[in-house]
Amino acid sequence: MQPHNIQQTHQDISLARLSSYRSFFAVVDPDEIYGIYCWNEAVSGALFRLISITEIVMRNRFHHALSAYAYQACSVAGDSESNDWYNHIALSGKSRDKIFKETHDRRQGKWLPKKRPLSANDVVSRMTFGFWPSLLDAKLPWQELIPKIVPGHRHKQMAHWKVQKNQDALYARIDLVNRLRNRIAHFEPVWKQGALREERRPRQNFKPGIAQNAPVTVGQALDRLRLLHDRTWEPLRWLSPSRAKDYENSYVKHHFDWLCSAEGLAAYQAFKPGTSLPASRFKRELNTLMKHRSMVRVTKNNRQSGVFYNILR
Repeated sequence: MQPHNIQQTHQDISLARLSSYRSFFAVVDPDEIYGIYCWNEAVSGALFRLISITEIVMRNRFHHALSAYAYQACSVAGDSESNDWYNHIALSGKSRDKIFKETHDRRQGKWLPKKRPLSANDVVSRMTFGFWPSLLDAKLPWQELIPKIVPGHRHKQMAHWKVQKNQDALYARIDLVNRLRNRIAHFEPVWKQGALREERRPRQNFKPGIAQNAPVTVGQALDRLRLLHDRTWEPLRWLSPSRAKDYENSYVKHHFDWLCSAEGLAAYQAFKPGTSLPASRFKRELNTLMKHRSMVRVTKNNRQSGVFYNILR
């Protein structure tokens, strides 16, 4: 988005917020600072799309596995594919409250069941990302349920998932994705990361150790973004190898790869996030474009028909 008045744009975004961009990326030119700010927005958008895909699949996997479990264990409202399992298991306080707020209304000073009850699918769709890892606190046969939730995981044996440490590792990974999601949702700089901790769940008298220090260079920041991307993509492969393959071949994945390259960052810093060329000219200049590793939107009859990313593998 081209700013009409770059100084006013800086004021509107907040000079304090932009100061971290200025110091970390060692830039002083107002246009370049704004360009990197736009780059952060683009990276956040690409990551958020992957997180959203993962969240939808995760929600459905949990819902179907718990519906099948509850259908066999007790009398439920619904069938083995979708039912009110959340009313028949001992949820933790916060999880129980989230469900309660969707199934009840406050009338005449009392909390009463909704006059028009929501379907199980509707209730489940309204749960936040953080609701799902917290379910692992419920006393359920997770050694049987987890393999059904993450059928693409390399560990498929119940003996593996019976171990608390392994359940905690799954919790830690889902929680990492949730924290990344919340960071993006609160418009925090996604490149600005603290120390990365071991994938273990904090417990009483135990705090996971530091696996990787906070990035202090631009190169390290790009590496961390790629790592966070991969740690979000991997759970999608666990949940649904098919959906993960769809993502791998998508525009979103290719766009993220370009954004998190030195060339992608440089393009935004120079305030040139790609260029547009008609298909005929794109064919003629392909060798030059490959040399300069440009991102190009290819047009036909003045309408975009594709995007070219030249990314080294």
